[in-house]
Amino acid sequence: MKHKLYMILCLLMAFSLQAQPPANRYTAALFPNVTETTNVLFSSNVPQPNPGGGFYEALTGYPLNVDEFSTTNVNLNMNIFKPTGDTLSKRPVIIICFGGGFITGSKDHWSMRLLAIELAKRGYVTAVIDYRLGMNIFDEDLSKRAVYRGVQDGRSAVRFFKADAAGPNIYKIDPNQIYIGGHSAGAFIATHNAYLDKETERPASTYVWPQACGLFNTSICNCPDQGCLDCVGNNTSYSGHAKAIFSLAGAVGDLNYMETANDPISVMFHSSDDDTVPYNSGQPFGSISGWIVGFDLPICYGSNLMSQRATTINLPKQFYPYTNRGHDVHEETASTLYNDIVPNISQWFFDKLLKPIDHTISGKSSVCNGDLIQTYQTNVGQAKYYLWEVTGGQFINMNPSSNQVTVSWNATASVRNLKLTPFSMWDGKGNTITKNIAVASSFQNNWLVQNGNWNNEQNWSLIQVPDYCHNVTIGPVANPRIIDIPANLTSAIKSLNLGNNSTLNMNQNSQLFIKQ
Repeated sequence: MKHKLYMILCLLMAFSLQAQPPANRYTAALFPNVTETTNVLFSSNVPQPNPGGGFYEALTGYPLNVDEFSTTNVNLNMNIFKPTGDTLSKRPVIIICFGGGFITGSKDHWSMRLLAIELAKRGYVTAVIDYRLGMNIFDEDLSKRAVYRGVQDGRSAVRFFKADAAGPNIYKIDPNQIYIGGHSAGAFIATHNAYLDKETERPASTYVWPQACGLFNTSICNCPDQGCLDCVGNNTSYSGHAKAIFSLAGAVGDLNYMETANDPISVMFHSSDDDTVPYNSGQPFGSISGWIVGFDLPICYGSNLMSQRATTINLPKQFYPYTNRGHDVHEETASTLYNDIVPNISQWFFDKLLKPIDHTISGKSSVCNGDLIQTYQTNVGQAKYYLWEVTGGQFINMNPSSNQVTVSWNATASVRNLKLTPFSMWDGKGNTITKNIAVASSFQNNWLVQNGNWNNEQNWSLIQVPDYCHNVTIGPVANPRIIDIPANLTSAIKSLNLGNNSTLNMNQNSQLFIKQ
């Protein structure tokens, strides 16, 4: 029988240990391994422009002179990374988009994969995605269609995860915590996902638009309307708008897209010596534009100006500026990332979106020695798990799923306190708060304000409504003041010193007992 009881106790202890969330999710590489699922289809039969030919396409092999009026349908895939062994049922997801000027690149780029892997080790689900390539770099208006295509594809990836969460929930993500980011062109996709979010903000050229075509470009062909932001790809009943973004050497086409403090928050990284995407404003590829005849791309606005705009509209953001990292602001070598990139992305999302708000502990801090059993509580509905710790006492009732505990204090202990560390539904660890407890046969509790309610603890020097062992002093004042004792309140105190011009207003059925 003793053996069975011992086994049951061990199982209960093991369950208790497993129930407590880890203390460093999102702030450290908690998971040593990740599990990758490759080539997951997220957008099917989407139109991609065909190469237009010409000298520069022949020279480079890149689709940089595309015929926007001529398309071929393609499928888009993503690789998904999950923390191996993770049991959390609703996890934040980060979608990552590669760079390459909308003319080259893929989801298999080493630094995008490494970003995804390292962020997954910190507790996120991550996905590196492909998007449609092809741009016309010789026409300012037509080039905007390439960016808009990428934005549509990024939104399609967001919708994929929302649809999964609403259905089979294979990837166990929280549809309300989907973020997107990337490098260079991929960062353009992220910034425009966040801020180009209305039909009225669409560039005119994304609707039906003319393009020269035919022999020696003597004819005009109509480029098709690209459709609304969520009109291309799969799962179009969902919104593809992400909640937050990260941007590595990114920019936005118009600072006015950033409108209010309620827009998606951002964390941005950019180096002032970037010669591909402007740190402030200008044409992309400024270092090579003079070498390409007919080069014509629109002005864009880089991270420094985006940061300033965010400050102006009170939009939460974090900007990490550099001076010597060039365009590849995240790549330290040909195979390693700078060691500040992943921690700063993860920490920003954690601090702003996944960490519980600061909690408070309500309950008596000045405890009468004849009333040692006290109940304390904290914010309701702001955390999933409550890690309560007591010194100088013991728990009478404590459930880590409850925002309330009961403690029996030790009258002879030299130190007494109650600590609380809240954890969010995403296992994000909040700040630990401590409530120090004093036990005595009497306390001095003084009234602090002119007029007010007796039952408001903020009106008292002990930050506590008077108790039966409190000596209460309400000092004299020059002008009459009234302390209102609420109706139906019965209260007992040790003594009362009521100064001149101070009056207790006893409401219906209220009673105040004074022991002396």
